[in-house]
Order: sequence, then structure tokens, then C-alpha cells
Amino acid sequence: MDFTLKAYKQYLEALIKNDFKFMRYDEYILSQKTTNVCLIRHDVDRKPINALNMAKLESELGVLSTYYFRIKPNTLKPKIIKEISDLGHEIGYHYESLSDTDGDIDEAVKDFEKNLKMLRKIVPIKTCSMHGRPLKPYDNRDIWKVEKNHNYLTKNLEILGEIYLDIDYTDIAYINDTGRNWTSGKSNRRDKVNSEIIADFSSKNELLDYLNNKPHHKIVFQVHPERWSDNKTEWLTQNAKDKMINTAKIIISIIK
Repeated sequence: MDFTLKAYKQYLEALIKNDFKFMRYDEYILSQKTTNVCLIRHDVDRKPINALNMAKLESELGVLSTYYFRIKPNTLKPKIIKEISDLGHEIGYHYESLSDTDGDIDEAVKDFEKNLKMLRKIVPIKTCSMHGRPLKPYDNRDIWKVEKNHNYLTKNLEILGEIYLDIDYTDIAYINDTGRNWTSGKSNRRDKVNSEIIADFSSKNELLDYLNNKPHHKIVFQVHPERWSDNKTEWLTQNAKDKMINTAKIIISIIK
């Protein structure tokens, strides 16, 4: 079965076997290492306990990654966030301010700053990543398009980088589980990058074969912890939920 911790461990072990260096996003933005590097990115949209379980597994294998947390009651769990940070992983801000303010950019910047300060009371925050909010019409990255906002967010708020905007993905294999599949365009409205490397896979076995035998020398491995579980009931429930969300995305695309 895919989307279990057992499957995730297999993916990590394949990358370890191929001598990949695992880097946090804050480290990578500063170094821009060019060969045999893997950036593991976790978007913690829901179920932070799942994120902690993945973080512990990674730590056991000597793997470092980055966890982007939404500032919502069901995800902002200081104890869990601190525990993941103490394992050596980076914590980042998974912002959705433009969606939360219904497209008001000025209010979105205020919301961004308020939430960032809240998260920084728990752990240091250097990088951020937009949350796609597929059922909303706004692209949260748009707050960066206004020059004064960009300067304020990077300089005054000391944001090292927005990982969609401040990384060149041209030569990076971008592998992500959005929509509960490994085909980046299938169920994905906004979580896309401009890469020249094809990194789509039809199954767990196909992905595992790629990671074991012929991986590209730079990889982003993006996962949503909420859908990864060894508990059968939780796995089946999340599977059903992912299917419903994918259906909603299709309906929205047709309407648009």
C-alpha cells in the first residue's frame, strides 16, 4: 500500500542508498547546492500528529526536512511543532492570508504578519510556502507581487524565502503527492513549479523504481502528512476524503 509510513520509509531508504544529501529549505536557499540534493517538504494542512510521526521516522534515518504549518486551530499545536523542531527539522509558515481575507491584499499582509509572529513564539521561522486552498479563487502568492509588500515581508519580517518564488526549479525533479497520486497535473490546481524534468509516476512501484535506479540529481519530495498512516481505518477515511476533494477540484475547473 502507498501513503503509509512503511511506504515512506522505502522512499527515504532509496534516496539514502543513492547518497542524496537531505537539506532543509533554509539551508538550501543559502547554499544552492547543485548535485545529489533532496529537499523534503511537508505541508501540514491537517493532522499534525501524522507530521510528528513522519518527523520521528526521518530522524531515525538521519534525514532532515521542512514542515510548513498552517495557522489554524487544528494544526497550530505548539508542543508538536516544538518537538519536530527539536529533532532538527525546519519549521516554516504555510500561509493562506489572501484566501482568509477574501482577496484584500493589504489585509492579507497584516494577517501574514500576525500569524508569523504567533508561530515565531514557538520556534524560529525563516521560510514560508503558500497553501493552495483549491476551493478558493485566490492565489496566496499574489501578496508578493506588490513591490512594497515584497520588501516588507523579506526585510522587515526577515523572511529568507518564499519557496515557490525564490527557488529555480528548472533542473529539479518535483515529486508531490497532491491529490493522492504522483502525477503532478492530475488533481493539482496550484501546487506546480516550472520544471523541465518529468517527474510523474503512475504507481508506488514506478516511483520506487525511479528513486532506486535512476533519480535526477536534484529532487523536491513534497508530501502531506495527513494522508500517510499505517492505521487502516485512518488510511481508508483519508482515501475517501481525498477522492471527494479531487471531485470538487474537477467541478470547480469545469465551472471556471
